[in-house]
Amino acid sequence: MSRRIPAVCMLLVSALTIGPAFAGPPGCGLPELSNSGELQRFLSLRAVEVVKLAAGTGEGLAAWVDPSASFNLGTGDVGRSMGTGVDGARTLAHAMQADSYRFLGWDYMNMPADPCSRQKVEVEFVDSQAKIVSRVEFTFEAGRVVNAEGWLRSFETGRL
Repeated sequence: MSRRIPAVCMLLVSALTIGPAFAGPPGCGLPELSNSGELQRFLSLRAVEVVKLAAGTGEGLAAWVDPSASFNLGTGDVGRSMGTGVDGARTLAHAMQADSYRFLGWDYMNMPADPCSRQKVEVEFVDSQAKIVSRVEFTFEAGRVVNAEGWLRSFETGRL
């Protein structure tokens, strides 16, 4: 048993010195991110950029949206499919009419994360004039949107 302990220690030391387990395979197209918080922020901002591009000309959108990605935005008590791929992203963006966004920070323990694996982030898109908020969960694989599902709701704000 005493021989096993040094062998296990050597395996642990070599695993720690090889490099980050979250660097991802080559060709993933994402920068090296050091932890879960950075990855969540990066992907949340990518979701925002996808909606910005989709609301505009759509140029460059195909690089970040998988052709089979499905987009859904429910309202009231009815779910609504927005379509797939770039067209689905564009339909979603136009349905939301967002002029601002919000996402929560990563306030948890920062663990290593694999940016190329399946990841989910949630972003709220706000149409201030209509007082509508759309909370959308984006699913990413290798940094590309493969699914986006959300719900559109009315809201009220005021000063305290």
